[in-house]
Amino acid sequence: MATKKRIRKDRVNGIYAYSDIDKMFANNLQIAHEYICDQIGVDVPLLYERKHIYGPAARYMGCYKPSDTLCVFNFSANYGQTLSRALETIGHELRHALQFQEGWFSGHTEHRQRWGKELRGDWKGEEYKGDYLNAPWEIDARAFQQHYGQITHHLFTKEELNTVLPVYEAKYK
Repeated sequence: MATKKRIRKDRVNGIYAYSDIDKMFANNLQIAHEYICDQIGVDVPLLYERKHIYGPAARYMGCYKPSDTLCVFNFSANYGQTLSRALETIGHELRHALQFQEGWFSGHTEHRQRWGKELRGDWKGEEYKGDYLNAPWEIDARAFQQHYGQITHHLFTKEELNTVLPVYEAKYK
């Protein structure tokens, strides 16, 4: 029985780029990331992942990791998204970076309750206990994500902004 070998792809900032569209997304997201960082005054690196997670965290589009001072973009959760929408994800996570830098937010903990998870954290000196969607740091990040994404639109063509990140299907030789 012959062994199948996976086709080697170009490695781009943490992941293998499986197509020219992957490369375009990776390069353009890096350009936008650096531009937004300059505009809002943060200095955090960008890392790409392909995380296939199941359960409550299955659809995380990106995240900010304060312990590593790192912004992460999850390619797997962004399949089917346009570059324009992906720029909003970068904006959302960079807003979290700004929140930490300014001392507005220092992180949260999750506590399991009979009715589900409860987040606890301090936001601008006030204690918060509640769900993810109503957490003030998430409300703040959602309020700025579209603006942060749109301030980069002039850097790209309309065609690039409307390009959709295709679903990757493993191919073997």
